[in-house]
Amino acid sequence: MLPNLRRFLAIYRGYEHHFFISQILLGIAALFTLFIPMLSQYLVDEGLIAGDRTAVFRTVLWMVVFAAVSAVFTMANAWYAVGFSEHTAHVVRLYLYKKIQTFSFGNFDRFPTSNLLGMMVSDVNAIKEAVLQVVTSLVQAPVMVLGAIVLVYRSTPSLVWILWIALALMLIALGVFINKMSHLFEVQQGKMDAVNNVLQEDLSGIRVVKAFVQEQYETRRYDRANQEFRKASLKPVQYAALLQPMLYLVVNLGTVAVFWFGGLGNLAGEITAGQIFAFAQYLGTILIPLVTLANILPQVTAAEASAERMFKVMDEITDVQNSAHPQSAHPEVPQGRIVFEQVSFRYPNQSAQSEPVLKDINLTIEPGQTVAFLGATGAGKSTLVNLIPRFYDVTQGRITIDGIDVREMDLEQLHALCGIALQESVLFSGKVRDNLCYGNPDTPEDDMIAAAKAADAHSFVSAIPEGYDAAVARRGTNFSGGQRQRLAIARSLTTKPKILILDDSTSALDMSTEARVQDAIQDLVGSSTTIFVAQRISTVITADRIFLMEAGEIIAAGTHEELLKTNPLYQEICNSQLGGVTA
Repeated sequence: MLPNLRRFLAIYRGYEHHFFISQILLGIAALFTLFIPMLSQYLVDEGLIAGDRTAVFRTVLWMVVFAAVSAVFTMANAWYAVGFSEHTAHVVRLYLYKKIQTFSFGNFDRFPTSNLLGMMVSDVNAIKEAVLQVVTSLVQAPVMVLGAIVLVYRSTPSLVWILWIALALMLIALGVFINKMSHLFEVQQGKMDAVNNVLQEDLSGIRVVKAFVQEQYETRRYDRANQEFRKASLKPVQYAALLQPMLYLVVNLGTVAVFWFGGLGNLAGEITAGQIFAFAQYLGTILIPLVTLANILPQVTAAEASAERMFKVMDEITDVQNSAHPQSAHPEVPQGRIVFEQVSFRYPNQSAQSEPVLKDINLTIEPGQTVAFLGATGAGKSTLVNLIPRFYDVTQGRITIDGIDVREMDLEQLHALCGIALQESVLFSGKVRDNLCYGNPDTPEDDMIAAAKAADAHSFVSAIPEGYDAAVARRGTNFSGGQRQRLAIARSLTTKPKILILDDSTSALDMSTEARVQDAIQDLVGSSTTIFVAQRISTVITADRIFLMEAGEIIAAGTHEELLKTNPLYQEICNSQLGGVTA
C-alpha cells in the first residue's frame, strides 16, 4: 500500500519523536471522546430514569470536562501536524529542485518544463495536504474503533454483531473506493500536465499569439485541454461524493437495528435504555474516524499519484555524470585545444536505428584560434558545440580538450573553461550587475565593465539612470532582443574563459554592431579559443577557420578565401547573403 509515499518516510529522520508525541496526543483525545458515550449510559440509567438530579449534574459536568480535554489534545496534535506538513513540503520541494539542477540537457528533453513546474507546485501541495490529514487522524480510527468494540463487549455483548456488520460494510466501501481512485488520480495528473503545458506555451508566446491574431484559436486549444482535465477530475470527485453517504447509510441502518433489537431486549428486561443509547453513540463514534478517513482517502490517493510522478524525476539517472576520478590539465599545457575524433551523436530520445544528428566528425581547433561553424538550420551546428561542455555526451568517438577526454574532466572545471552565450538569450530577474557576474559573482567592477564594453552593452546600460544596478525583469523582457544578446555575451566574457562559445548569439544585431562586437571580443579574450555558430556569412567571414556543415556532417573547411574559391555551396551562400560581394 502506498509504496511511493512510504519512500518519503526517510525525510523524517530526526523527527520521529515529534511524530510519536503527536500520535500519543491524538490517541489520548480519542480515548476521552470514547468516555462520553460511557457516561451517557450512566446519565440515562442512573440520572434521568432514576430521577437523580445530582447524578445528572455530575455526569454532564464530567462529559464537558472530557470533551474539553479531548479538544485540547486534538489541538496540540494539529499543531504538530502543521509542522510536519510544512516540513514535508519544504524538504520534498528542495530535494526535487536539487535533483533537477543535476539534469543535463537530455534529461530536460524528457521532462518538459511545464511538468516540472506542476510537480514543484501542485504535486508538492498534494503531498503536504495528505501528510497534514494523516498526522491529524492516523491513530484516531484504530483507537476509537477498538475502544468502541471493547466497551460494547463490556456493556451490551448481545448487540456486538450489529457493530461487526456495520464495520465490515464500511471497510468494504472504503476498499472499493481506494481501488477505483488510484488509477483515476494518475489520469487526472496527466491531464493537468497537458493544461500546464498549453498555458506555459501560450503565456511565453503571447506576443506571437497577438501578432498572428490567434487568441480565439489558443482559447479553444486551452479549453480542450481544460475540458479533458475537468472530465478526468470529475470521476474521482464523484466517487468521493458517493462514499460519505454510503457510510452514513450504513451507520443509520445500524442505528435503526440497535434501537429495534435493543428495544426488544429492553422489553424482555435484558438491556437497559442507557445501554441502548450508549451503543447507538458508540456506532456514531466509529463513524467519526471513518468519515474522516473517507475525506482523507482522496487526498492520500492523489498524493500517491503525485509521489509516483516525483519519483520518476528523483529516480532519473542524469545523462551526463561526473567522472569518478576526474583528470586535470597540466598547468604547462596550453588550454583551449579541442579535438573531435570520429564523433557521432544521437539525442537520448532517438532510437538506435534513427539517423545520427552528427556523423563521424573529425576536426581540431588550436588554442587561441577563432573558428566558425556555418550552415543552414538543422545542420547540427549547435548540437556540435553543445558536446564540448558536455551538455550532452557523444554517442560514438570522443572529444578532448588539451588531450583529456571531456568525459574524464571534472564538470565544474570543464564549465569553468568554457564561456557560453546560447541561442536563446535568457536573463534572470534582479539587477544588470547580477546577470553580468552570474558566472563569477566576485568579478571586479572594472572587469565587468570591460566585458560589457566588449559586448557593446556598456553604452545602453550606462544610459539607464540606475546603470548596472538597473532592474532586469523576468527573462529580461524590459530589454530588446539585441540588448539581451549583448548582455548574454558580456556574461560569458566575465568568467574569462579559455574557450568562448557564441552560439548564434549575434543574430539580433545589425552587421556593423556585430562586427564591432567581434573585434572587441577578440581584443578582450586574447589567446582564448573562440567558436562562433552562425547562419550569416558576416558572422564568420573573419574566422581563422570556417567549418561548413550540412545534414550533420562537415562538408568543407578552410578560410573565407579558400572556401570561396573551392566550395560551390559556400559561394552560393555568400552570393545570396552579400549580394555578390565575395571578398
